[in-house]
Amino acid sequence: MKYPSLEALFQSFKKALFRFPLEILFALIGTLCATISIEIVDLNLTTESYLIRLILVSVLGLSLSLSATLFSESRAIKNASKYVLRLVVIALCTSLFFLLDPLKQESDILKFLLLALSSHLLVSFSAYAYSGFIHAFWVFNKTIFLRFLTGGLYSAVLFLGLSAAIGSMNFLFNFNFEWDTFVILWIWTVGMFQTIFFLSGVPENLFILEEDKSYPRGLKVFTQYVLIPLATVYSLILLAYEAKILIEWELPKGLVANLILGYAVFGILSLLLIYPVRNLDENKWLKKFSQSFYYVLIPLIALLIWAILARIIDYGITEERYFLMVLSGWLIFITAYFLISKSHNIIIIPLSLCILTVLSVYGPQGAFQTSKRSQLSELIHLFEKYESADDGKIKALTRVPVKEDMLRMVNIVNYLVDNHGLKSFNLVLDQNLNAVNDSLHALNRSKNKTIRINTWELRSNQKDWLYKQLKLNSDDLAGTKLNLGTNLFEAETIELKPLNKADFMIQVSQYPDSAKSMINNSRLLISQVQNQNRFKVEYGSEVNYFYLDTLINKLDAEFKKQEPLANGQAVSVSRNLLTQNLELEGIALEILWNNLNYNDQKKLISANGDALIKMK
Repeated sequence: MKYPSLEALFQSFKKALFRFPLEILFALIGTLCATISIEIVDLNLTTESYLIRLILVSVLGLSLSLSATLFSESRAIKNASKYVLRLVVIALCTSLFFLLDPLKQESDILKFLLLALSSHLLVSFSAYAYSGFIHAFWVFNKTIFLRFLTGGLYSAVLFLGLSAAIGSMNFLFNFNFEWDTFVILWIWTVGMFQTIFFLSGVPENLFILEEDKSYPRGLKVFTQYVLIPLATVYSLILLAYEAKILIEWELPKGLVANLILGYAVFGILSLLLIYPVRNLDENKWLKKFSQSFYYVLIPLIALLIWAILARIIDYGITEERYFLMVLSGWLIFITAYFLISKSHNIIIIPLSLCILTVLSVYGPQGAFQTSKRSQLSELIHLFEKYESADDGKIKALTRVPVKEDMLRMVNIVNYLVDNHGLKSFNLVLDQNLNAVNDSLHALNRSKNKTIRINTWELRSNQKDWLYKQLKLNSDDLAGTKLNLGTNLFEAETIELKPLNKADFMIQVSQYPDSAKSMINNSRLLISQVQNQNRFKVEYGSEVNYFYLDTLINKLDAEFKKQEPLANGQAVSVSRNLLTQNLELEGIALEILWNNLNYNDQKKLISANGDALIKMK
């Protein structure tokens, strides 16, 4: 095996710089922004938002500009038109910078993932759409996929080697390279080295690939003996389950939709991988699978639609259910195409999925607008049930709903605020919500006394304001107590802190970045692990956890000894029951929880307290 020389690698990288200048510029912008976000610990919200949006736009811009370059090369477009395409990409990315802001709306994270998926799909077919070079399309995608994997391997080896060198300098020469040095090293390795390495391996003669009839033996073995058997086992299990629910005439379980989509993905991926060799005489097993796959998929698609409609009828449309319905429709289209068409043009798979993904992001037909309309309609319907809605507008409840309806109302309000913001209620409330949001923003700033505005706390304030306006989760609406199954505990002596036991104190809560500071040139971060009953503690390069399950079990036992309290009223318990300790290298931590709130399933809802830090 002949290894490339350093001169050959340099020339390859140089060629990539001239062939893909805009792509590498996007990679550089994203890498620099990621470096700044790591290097500067205390960023205000506006700066952090700009950096995150620039990183997201850079990822999208890299894929879009690569698609534009491949399209230009495949059509032999001259320089002037090529620059126009690049300007279109820049204009599109500039628009996305202002449209995407995940710190304000959680739904923008999903929008970015969908746009990233569509832009990567665009790369796969941009040079071959409507060209008729189907085999060249397959070879091109095989080549860039293997190049990406190779780049990942090289990047990992390079990162580990340089990390070992830096660690040796810390050990031998007493340098003080912290954890952020290694994170930044990884960012530059992946962001720049792997990107340029990958781009330097993108094929140039795009249509000559049609003559490449080679097929990796390892790929054939993997597909024939791993993917296809797995897909076959999945199909047999799902068909047996479908027969079971038809015999018993019961609703399918919600998880079955994910299993069917998993089978479809496995199957379609297998068909794409075996495409060049599926009709060879020595591959009878592959040929039978490719012929039967779409026939097996027909009853499973029917089961998928049944499972989704059962949830939509009961609870309305959310983004997840929307995408399940869209994917069901796409599977129907793909199945019909490959059963009816004789050409079996596999380019139709990424092409149709890319178009469908883009259409589902923005516009009135998109997932987010459709879900918002559906959930607002559900909320109006619930308020109409209790005579608190008129002409599409909702107002404060005048009587107490049953527990299930109240929970449903609260869940819809939480969903709309988290995913679409307070402005999503403009259509159903006779309020100046812009003024309300500004006042809540100012309140949040006055509470924190800092430049930084905690987005998660702002959302919590927005929800609380809506609860109050709509009389949701009220203790007493019509003489009836309402308990939504939450358990709130507070310490008896919140104001007293044993500061003689500590060198530093920092406040801790469930909100991200609520407890972050620098101690002796090492970063300390205490944050809740998402949707879990534990808090992650990072100090320097060390990581440990505060586990709250044991604490919650003790509190739950204590709660059962108390008399039932009105909803929202806290149970006062001993400070000792709300104290936890943790030892790390260099520091000892003691968390004094001021209050904890969890639901009947012992799932943590909120927590806040103070962490006492003792240097060793």
